Amino acid sequence: MCRVDNKESTTIFCSPYFIWKGMVWQQQRGNNSTTTCIHTQEGCRWTGEPGRLQAHLNTTCRLEAAPCPRLCAALIPRALLEDHLRYTCPQRRARCEACGATDLTAFMLEDHAATCQYEPVYCENKCGAKVQRRAMSKHRNTECTKRLVACRYCTKEFVFDTLQNHTAKCPRYLVPCPNHCEATKIPREDLDSHLKDHCTAVILSCAFKDMGCRFKGTWQTLDQHQDDQHKSHLVMLCNLVSRQQSQISALRSALHHLSLNTTGTLVWRIPEVSLRMADKDGYEIRSPIFSTSQYGYRMMATVFLNGNGPGEGTHVSVYIKLMPGDFDSLLKWPFSHPVSFTLYDQTHEKPCHISESFVPDPSWHNFQRPSKEPDALGFGFPRFVSHETLKKRNYIKDDTLFIKVKVDSSKIVSL
Repeated sequence: MCRVDNKESTTIFCSPYFIWKGMVWQQQRGNNSTTTCIHTQEGCRWTGEPGRLQAHLNTTCRLEAAPCPRLCAALIPRALLEDHLRYTCPQRRARCEACGATDLTAFMLEDHAATCQYEPVYCENKCGAKVQRRAMSKHRNTECTKRLVACRYCTKEFVFDTLQNHTAKCPRYLVPCPNHCEATKIPREDLDSHLKDHCTAVILSCAFKDMGCRFKGTWQTLDQHQDDQHKSHLVMLCNLVSRQQSQISALRSALHHLSLNTTGTLVWRIPEVSLRMADKDGYEIRSPIFSTSQYGYRMMATVFLNGNGPGEGTHVSVYIKLMPGDFDSLLKWPFSHPVSFTLYDQTHEKPCHISESFVPDPSWHNFQRPSKEPDALGFGFPRFVSHETLKKRNYIKDDTLFIKVKVDSSKIVSL
């Protein structure tokens, strides 16, 4: 037979043609004519009279598509129909593996599984457990290791599997007193306060421990000890004060040596000149102590702004005197280095400084080794500079004058 294209979907036999699957087929006439199945190319081996083709397609052809007998609307080749009915047909009978229900279709099973109370589902807290849906509420509340639980001591919430770590350091966790006192268990954060202020069994040192008292006891015995030993404690306190005074003196001496000017040159700043000159009594002003070197001669300069001796009331007098030092036994005596005094003119352009110097007289007793701080003035210039000269230039500026005292260590007077 020959094929003619047609869009009709209904099979119609009309001599000498018939329509099948949207195509018009021409029947071959004759007593010995045969035909093949329309699914020959797909593997069907049927051959027969043309008039029996329709019956073959309707009943025995394994490759012909037939409607699903369960009315799922699918057209399935007969060869695949059994698998379709068993595995893929949405209208096949299905059984819920969780609850055992059998009155379900495959289509209904999907919706049923979403609500089946016996269906195992993973915990929403991501603890990893798989629990039947009907038991999930109980699991989340009492069994889940990721559930939130409140600490019984501080009431803060924690994930269950971290609660033990929290409890080990919870500030409100109750701990016993290490001294086994009468107090009940104490919150961990209050233990230090308890031991310091409230524990009746704590062993304490006497308050005079640093002063030498070695007594230790409870609060009650410590109070009694302090009442009984106040005299001995007072002696300890006095001894401590004495030791501290010695230490302070030693520290002051060390500090003095560290801050001592050891250059042999002193630039001395004297402030409040007008106020001091207004004092007609003319008291002595002393400079800081300085030395010629770290282990050299120690000395001090003095000044009388209203003068002294021949310069009293008219001049500024300056002097220098030797002071006892720690290394005097290593020095050569009598003192024999030249000494100079310089009053600075505080004018920046062409200053006119005033300088005076002297060479020590080795025979004079003030240049011998001093055994104590001398009461005498020392040696210097009672008429160093007149009051009239002070007013002529900027020797006094901002109510301050500067005097430099220099010992020339490089020169020694021959004896």
